[in-house]
Amino acid sequence: MPGQPPRPRTLSPGARRIQSAARRLFANRGYAGTSMADIAAAAGVSKATVFHHFRSKRALYEALVGDAFAGFREQLVPLLEADEDLETSLRRFAAAHVERLTRMQGTMRLIAREMLSGNVASSELMSGEEMSRNFSLLVDALRRGQASGRVRPDADPGLAVFLLLCANWFLFQTAGLARRNPDLAVTTTTDRYAAELARLLCLGLAPATTPVAKDPS
Repeated sequence: MPGQPPRPRTLSPGARRIQSAARRLFANRGYAGTSMADIAAAAGVSKATVFHHFRSKRALYEALVGDAFAGFREQLVPLLEADEDLETSLRRFAAAHVERLTRMQGTMRLIAREMLSGNVASSELMSGEEMSRNFSLLVDALRRGQASGRVRPDADPGLAVFLLLCANWFLFQTAGLARRNPDLAVTTTTDRYAAELARLLCLGLAPATTPVAKDPS
């Protein structure tokens, strides 16, 4: 996709081990509650080694979050750009997004934790351009759909993307409870959930109306 940043650089095994330890600690303790000494101990390396790979705690955290956002752009945004009907695009996006959230749950939980923490450092980390850019790319995809006739012209594309992402995130956060609720049986499989969510976003809740035939007289 034009304008996208380069792929994340290939990390050495030591740097990957440090990132893995940091991901666990940030998710469990939060950004503010984790020190570089904690990360070094968890990774089994010296603090100097951590600083050799990452110049600061913030740089390490941003590397983790940045890789997640870059992967989102690369893997998920194109699904809404696909040259197919809107319902299919939404279904494929929803299924892939939930699968990604589940597969990368360590990273996703640390992002969610920091988004909800309310502390100043977290607000600065999570209000950067990466998250906003990903959101805007999805909105732009729906706007292009409006221009091509795939999306209803009077729909609000920003709210549509917001609802889609929020539904997927909430399912990820509450999957155990949701799938035991008989009123949410549709969430028992990702494919079923994605298909129904896409259908609901495309068709809405109002019943289909049949035009009244005109009196030929």
